Amino acid sequence: MLVRTALTSACCALVLAGVAGCQGDDVQPQGAQVKGSGGAASGGPSEAVAAVRKAADVTTGAKSSRTRTTMTMQSDNRVVKLTGQGMFDYVRHIGSLTVDAPKDSGIAGPLQEILTPEALYMKNGSPGIPKDKWVRLAIDGLADGNLVSGGGTDPGTSFEILRGVNDDVVLVGTEKLGPDTVRHYKGTLDIRKAHDLTAPEVRGPLAAALKTFEGAPIPFDAYLDEAGRLRKVEESFVFVMGPDEAKSAPTTKVLSAAELYDFGVVVDVKPPEAKDLYVPPAPPAAPPGTPAKRG
Repeated sequence: MLVRTALTSACCALVLAGVAGCQGDDVQPQGAQVKGSGGAASGGPSEAVAAVRKAADVTTGAKSSRTRTTMTMQSDNRVVKLTGQGMFDYVRHIGSLTVDAPKDSGIAGPLQEILTPEALYMKNGSPGIPKDKWVRLAIDGLADGNLVSGGGTDPGTSFEILRGVNDDVVLVGTEKLGPDTVRHYKGTLDIRKAHDLTAPEVRGPLAAALKTFEGAPIPFDAYLDEAGRLRKVEESFVFVMGPDEAKSAPTTKVLSAAELYDFGVVVDVKPPEAKDLYVPPAPPAAPPGTPAKRG
């Protein structure tokens, strides 16, 4: 119940509650207009695969960055868009994110988050939870490994997952991202491959995501700068809702995007202390003589 309350605060319970399976989607993220040449430019597919996969190490070498996130969820005729901003330390594997929810979401104020490979900490004073307390969600308890649970993808995970690119990656061309020129790549990701190629200390989110995404190719668009650092990534997911994966089961489409900038920024973030965590009250003890429930 606590987990569902926290996820509802991030407008993500519709995505995760009762997820039975998911699959890749053929809906493509929309990037800026291509100004350069097409996929045949600057080498073949193997060079494109190598460039995107290498971006994980190059971006980690930048040590830290600020991030802007956007998450768009579509289910039936309803579209929910969440935006966020924050910073992340790629050496200590910790960051913070402030997520703004739509005005009609019923959420009072922005959602504060602290992200680590082991846990997602969330705070916004949800009903029944003190405003000054954090809710801790274990990453291995989230069906998606926090790829979408918090309303914005962990920027560290967003480029670690690129280690799992498939051989279908192509260079679309060069584009402008603000004042900078970036190379736009498009292809699909394999969560199992990304998990196996990621360092053990940051593998937790991908290990959890395997419960939902293994075997499902995930479409992505990645934008790399001249140094090979990831500047923007968009990933597309489809969640199948319900007790089975029947074709009639409702689906939710999620497009998650993260933009990285201001590399090398000082990140003064640490996990909440135990005294700052919300501890749900224990259920009342059963009166003496009450028969124990069976089954």
